[in-house]
Amino acid sequence: MRPTFGVYMTTQGVTSPEKAGHVVTECSNHGVDRIYLLAKDKGQGLRFGDRSKVSSDFDPFGELVKMSVEAGIQVHAWFCLYPEDPLHPSDYLKEHPEALIVNRHGKSNKEQPAWSGIGPQYSTWWVCASHEGYREYLASLMGKVMENYEVDGIHLDYVRYPEEVEGRTYCYCERCRARFKGEYGYELPANDVIKNRYYVSIMCENVSDSVRRFSEVARAGGREISAYVFTDYVTAIEACYQDWPHFSRYLDVLCPTVYEVSPEQAKRITDRARSVIPSSCRLTPAIMSSDEVLRSREGGSRWSSERTPAYVLSIAKACLDGGSDGYILFLYDSTPVDVLEVLHDEIMAR
Repeated sequence: MRPTFGVYMTTQGVTSPEKAGHVVTECSNHGVDRIYLLAKDKGQGLRFGDRSKVSSDFDPFGELVKMSVEAGIQVHAWFCLYPEDPLHPSDYLKEHPEALIVNRHGKSNKEQPAWSGIGPQYSTWWVCASHEGYREYLASLMGKVMENYEVDGIHLDYVRYPEEVEGRTYCYCERCRARFKGEYGYELPANDVIKNRYYVSIMCENVSDSVRRFSEVARAGGREISAYVFTDYVTAIEACYQDWPHFSRYLDVLCPTVYEVSPEQAKRITDRARSVIPSSCRLTPAIMSSDEVLRSREGGSRWSSERTPAYVLSIAKACLDGGSDGYILFLYDSTPVDVLEVLHDEIMAR
């Protein structure tokens, strides 16, 4: 079977039907068969419906979906779930600030935003995955996309808690504390290793419960459900309570990141993922295709700072050798055409 070839994309710069047509034509000409199109941003809110319109009669989100369908390319609505912009929060969050995560010192993200310790410019609000009201708010947005656009699926991103760059500080909201006390009998926050292991289980279950709910919504609408997840499941569980080996049972496609890694590491990551997810869940890792170097360090055998089309191709091949069903390119909106051409040639050769 031909590997899936996907790209992440936003509506940025799509200001006319002609520009939408150019984007879709480029994707079609280079073998792209799946577009993950941003529907809810982590900072700027919704990107579909009235929020998407450039003018009263032009909706770039809708135009890209329509033209992609005509070209035989699938479109999956991409939702950044739990982060929100402190300067431009959603109407739901304005009415329900209790949905925000709370740190171990009792401070809500409204008082002390996530990542604010790194620098004010990184300050972000995060909603706790335990908040069922916000979960249903997100489900309603997914329903609106499926009702109004001919999308093929719902794609979940930021389906987790914020990385623990400031220590294990989240989440100690009333909901999480009450659940922990009711199920384990302990009070939070705790300074005991064993108690904190139990706490990790509760946090992971909050996230997995969310995935199950969103899967129900997508499948009720006759659509696929997929998720973009942390590179390996050990890091995912420890850093942000994302137990994707478990919640992959609710997905049709899993998309772990293979950013800035060596081909050997990409194959290892893919092989490990394939070994822990159900056979019913397809595996399409997300490959960094920009020229940025953010994580890799010289001297580390699992990293690579190379950013050529040949490097991207080597990662794609490594993922396929590791058991993937295809791959997706990231960075959206700026993937070089020469990378698309190289991968297209490789796909056609298989």
